[in-house]
Amino acid sequence: MNTIPAYKVEPIGIGTTKIQYLFESHGHESIVKVVEYSFLRKLSGKKIYNLGFGDYDEESETVLDDISSNNGDMRKVFRTVLNTVPHFFAKHKESAIWIQGSDSKEDFRAKCEPDCTKRCDDICKNYNRRIKAYKYYIEKNFIELSKEYIIFGFDDPSAPYFVQYTTGNKYLGILVFRKK
Repeated sequence: MNTIPAYKVEPIGIGTTKIQYLFESHGHESIVKVVEYSFLRKLSGKKIYNLGFGDYDEESETVLDDISSNNGDMRKVFRTVLNTVPHFFAKHKESAIWIQGSDSKEDFRAKCEPDCTKRCDDICKNYNRRIKAYKYYIEKNFIELSKEYIIFGFDDPSAPYFVQYTTGNKYLGILVFRKK
C-alpha cells in the first residue's frame, strides 16, 4: 500500500492497559519517539484503546504528544506509527483503536496562541492538524483499509455517537475495529 520506509520499533510495556512501541527518529537529531495504546474504556463489550504518539520522556516514561519536534523525517515517523496498528491488532483482536489528535482538545487554541507564529485570525490553523494527517491517510487508502478494518468517525461533540466513516467528511475522532 505504501513504499515509505519505517523505523524499527521495540515493544515495551506490553500489557492490558498500556502498550508502547519505542523507536528512534533520525532526522536533524536523534529523538526517541513512542507510540502508545492506552486503555480508555469498554464500548459494547469491546476494549477501546487510545492511540497516542509523540516524543518519549524517559524520566516519566510518558508520551509528550503536544509538541512538534520538526525533525525532518515526518513521513517515515508517520509510517512507523501506522505500522504499529497491525501489531496491536495481532495481540488485541477484539479491541478497537480511538484516534484523536492532542490538538483537537477544546483548550488547544488557548495553549497555542501565546507561542503561535501563524497569526491566525478566527480559526486556529494548528487546530485538528494531527487528526487531519490520519484522515488523509485513511482517505487515500480507504478501499484497501476497508478490507481489513471497520472505520467509524466522530463528528459532533453535542451528539456523542459514531457514524460509519465516509470519505470527504470532517471528523474530530476516528474509531477503528479489525474485521474478523
